[in-house]
Amino acid sequence: MRKKAEYRSAIRSRRLIREAFRELMNEKPIDQITVMDIVRRADINRGTFYAHYRDTKAVIEQIENEVIEKIIEILKTFRFKSFVDNPRSIFETIAHFIDKDKSLYQKLINASGSELFIVKLKKLIINYLQLHSDIPDEIKLAPEFVIRSHFFAGGAASLYETWLKGELDCSLSDITNEVAKQAEAMLHLLQLEPDH
Repeated sequence: MRKKAEYRSAIRSRRLIREAFRELMNEKPIDQITVMDIVRRADINRGTFYAHYRDTKAVIEQIENEVIEKIIEILKTFRFKSFVDNPRSIFETIAHFIDKDKSLYQKLINASGSELFIVKLKKLIINYLQLHSDIPDEIKLAPEFVIRSHFFAGGAASLYETWLKGELDCSLSDITNEVAKQAEAMLHLLQLEPDH
């Protein structure tokens, strides 16, 4: 029984720390948030913080991992046949996901070290397409597919990243339209053009 209480307490402490960190992200740049800021906001002591995280970077990494878990959930809804018939659908789901917590993603992308997060995301998407998706093996194993999946995932991730950094003067809807068009072009190159 005591172990259960300790487990619940640990979960609660980690949640308080992450919530405090997310609140502080709205008040100052991520790089300027200190452990003292977090413990004051979360109303915990430094020992509790260090029992769960080595530093503020570890908190950021945990938040990034939670974002990645949500993206994996979106990828799990991917069905090859549906994608061939309507490539726009999954990108609309991604746009909705980004729009729901846009300010968090903007702060994560603009933080120093975010390049590693983007690399991790690209690898995740490519890995999912090549190993876990229901894309037929004869397509997945073709060298052209491997090259194009790297090219597409890199380009799409870069487009969203640039937009979240505020370096593109367009809407999220414009991004969705363009990525969907490029997906259609990729399907055409793979000779998997959607039926009209």
